[in-house]
Amino acid sequence: MSPFPGEFSEDEGLSRSEVRAKKRRRMMRRRRTTAIVVICVLVFGIGGFFGVRAAGGVFEDLFGPKGDYEGTGTNEVSLDIPPGASARSVANQLVEAGVIMNSEPFLDEVEKRKVTINAGPVIMREKMSSKAAVEALVNPIKPPKITIAEGRKIDQIKATMIKSGMKAEEVDKAIDDKTPKDYGLDIEAPSLEGYLFPATYDLNKEKTAEDVVSEMVNKTKSEIEDDGIDLKDANRIMTLASLVEIESPGDEAVRKKVARVFLNRISKDSKTGQLLQSDATVAYIHGARGDLTTTKKERESDSPYNTYKKKGLPPGPINSPSAGAVDAALNPAKGDWQFFVATNPDTGETKFAKTYDEHRKNVEIYRKWLKDHTKDDGN
Repeated sequence: MSPFPGEFSEDEGLSRSEVRAKKRRRMMRRRRTTAIVVICVLVFGIGGFFGVRAAGGVFEDLFGPKGDYEGTGTNEVSLDIPPGASARSVANQLVEAGVIMNSEPFLDEVEKRKVTINAGPVIMREKMSSKAAVEALVNPIKPPKITIAEGRKIDQIKATMIKSGMKAEEVDKAIDDKTPKDYGLDIEAPSLEGYLFPATYDLNKEKTAEDVVSEMVNKTKSEIEDDGIDLKDANRIMTLASLVEIESPGDEAVRKKVARVFLNRISKDSKTGQLLQSDATVAYIHGARGDLTTTKKERESDSPYNTYKKKGLPPGPINSPSAGAVDAALNPAKGDWQFFVATNPDTGETKFAKTYDEHRKNVEIYRKWLKDHTKDDGN
């Protein structure tokens, strides 16, 4: 009989043994369901990280909260989308991070907008609506940035670009065998060396490596125009600035003196036969060591960048100079110095000399500093 008057019990008319059998079947079905879920977890678990994510999706779909958050979210969350991640694994990642409430509305929005989710770092927010989350993947909340430090060479800049997520072949295509003219800067220069302005640039998923390089060259163009540099004289100024950048510390007065030394060396009053004799240019040919020292064999190179054999400035910059180095090249100090040496690399103290004999005395001061500090280091 039904436990409530007027209601029909599905067990009514069954014997006690039949009721017990029915309960056993019901229990077995529940156990099978549980076993299936556990097996799914184990099977997906064999697949490693993504398998666990997928298994998490099974639980999410079966037992997770339904519905969706509203609005654009609260606190920012930094995530890294793994290469090859499916939309569902990304959805599960966002659920685990507290970005979205559950995966289904997010997946529906991805499918509706036909969005391709790219790998890499992304900024999201906690408790975002699925629509807002997808929008943040398409138009990042905070676009990633790339910073090109002052004094970096092209090879170093390329490595930074690739590390930021750009494909190596695209970076090579955007830079190799290109000159400023290829990017609308009418300057005669052998390459883009020196014309990729050191600064911080925004990245987004629509920007190509070529777009970023174009921004760097355009920034250089703007700086050249702001400094009032004639385009016909720009390569000489940028080349001199790159030498100042690498051969002297950041002190403004010292940099302007170093610029004057280089100009004096290539003048008609040169005491070095109009040879710059810069180890930095030779190191540029062969790959720089930390102290920019070079060997006798390296200084015998026939490269146009070998300023021990080729008179005047090298054919182009050897790095991307800072605005301070460009200013020193434009406004060198007045003086007759032909030599300089950093006698205390720790403090940046630099001594200048008009004659070679005076310079040799300064070099001895540097050698004493080097000997004292080598002893202190226990080497």
